[in-house]
Amino acid sequence: MAQVTLLDDLHRQVTLQRPATRIVSLAPSITESLFAIGAGDQVVGVTDYCNFPPQVRSCHRVGGMINPSIEAIVGLSPDLIIVSMEGNQRQDFTTLTGLKIPVFVTNPRTLEGINQSLRQLGTLTGRTREAAKLVDTLSRRTAQLLAAGNNRRTPTILFVSVQPLMAVGARTFLNELVTAAGGDNLAAASGLTYPSLSREMVLTEDPEVMLITSDAIDSTESITALYPEWTQLSAVRSGHVYRINPDIVSRPGPRAVDGLAMLISYFRTGHP
Repeated sequence: MAQVTLLDDLHRQVTLQRPATRIVSLAPSITESLFAIGAGDQVVGVTDYCNFPPQVRSCHRVGGMINPSIEAIVGLSPDLIIVSMEGNQRQDFTTLTGLKIPVFVTNPRTLEGINQSLRQLGTLTGRTREAAKLVDTLSRRTAQLLAAGNNRRTPTILFVSVQPLMAVGARTFLNELVTAAGGDNLAAASGLTYPSLSREMVLTEDPEVMLITSDAIDSTESITALYPEWTQLSAVRSGHVYRINPDIVSRPGPRAVDGLAMLISYFRTGHP
């Protein structure tokens, strides 16, 4: 099959002599994307955090995103390693590129970036048609979701931790998703990616919708047990406090459109 040459998201030229057949994926979003375009059988190694789709259970584990086992990766004889750099460490990246195994970086931060990433993965795996079909489906669904929207931006805070209080800020994929869905991310003004907030600041900002990743708290009622004064918040008084699945909304892969649909439903109807 023909040689493949692509520029990755670090503007590095990556060349494969043929489409990859033994891939190690070092991010859950990449793993989901590869399976979604039909390249699951070409994936031989994944991280401990790669849990979707269910078929990924048959893949060898190579450790975490920040501490992958270089020995385990080499032992799988991959012809391509794909990293995101969002969670992957630069030191590991440097080590991997020194192994003379092609390393491709894909780090989408927007919905359109996800589509571009899927196209790239399609080229790298010889699945261009499947990738193009998936991108078309995702694009159509995204357009339909956004077309049904309104112009009002709902004041929102999305927490990824409640002890300490840490919210989603600017220059993150989650911020892009919240904004696209119709939220006005109150924590974005800090300019930080994941700013720490004070309980008093949250009271002052008074979000109309409060989102909390489900791994940060066990129930929506627990938030006012931690911070009793928050019973005064508009989001709490109106019942617009929601736990959300971080796997769906924080991974820049095909399921991000499901996350967009879920967020839109909260902003428009108050129901998932």
